[in-house]
Amino acid sequence: MKAESTWFVLGIILISCSSGNNSVDKEQEAVSETSEIVDYTSKVPQFTYPNTLEEQLEALKTNPLLKRFRESRKKLAADPHLPLYHLVSPENRLNDPNGLCYWQGRWHLFYQAYPPEDPRQHWGHAVSDDLIHWEDLPLAIYPNPEYQVYSGSTLVEDDRVIAMYHGTRVGNMVATSSDPLLMLVIW
Repeated sequence: MKAESTWFVLGIILISCSSGNNSVDKEQEAVSETSEIVDYTSKVPQFTYPNTLEEQLEALKTNPLLKRFRESRKKLAADPHLPLYHLVSPENRLNDPNGLCYWQGRWHLFYQAYPPEDPRQHWGHAVSDDLIHWEDLPLAIYPNPEYQVYSGSTLVEDDRVIAMYHGTRVGNMVATSSDPLLMLVIW
């Protein structure tokens, strides 16, 4: 059985009850009266993944996004200035590593990634057994319902990993995952 690789996200909006500034209060009222739901779906392809580790590893062998990452890494390997013991994004820059966590025998590092077809912040994802050698995984969190996926962190519980991150329009977001490679994200 395959599950869609989207995170279920709970948006949390924090608004001051009294700012002491009438113009700000009126502006907030005007925004809330005219707010429309905007579709911030990423232009980066999203994929579905199975639930078990063996099936996930098999699915990753033919994943188009990871194939693209592998080609990009081949080009990066020719750069004499590429750090040898520092994770770099396979595409564009790596901004703000977020959510380093240890889950089911592996280290997971999430980071702000900037895919070429949609340069808004997404959460990239890499996994390691030793914190030195890293393997790319597909993007973990895509924009939507947020416009961008900013900095955050992860918390590990017995049965799931919780990612909390800052959005730019909706507010603070929460996502969870409990599969072996943290690829089935629930928003």
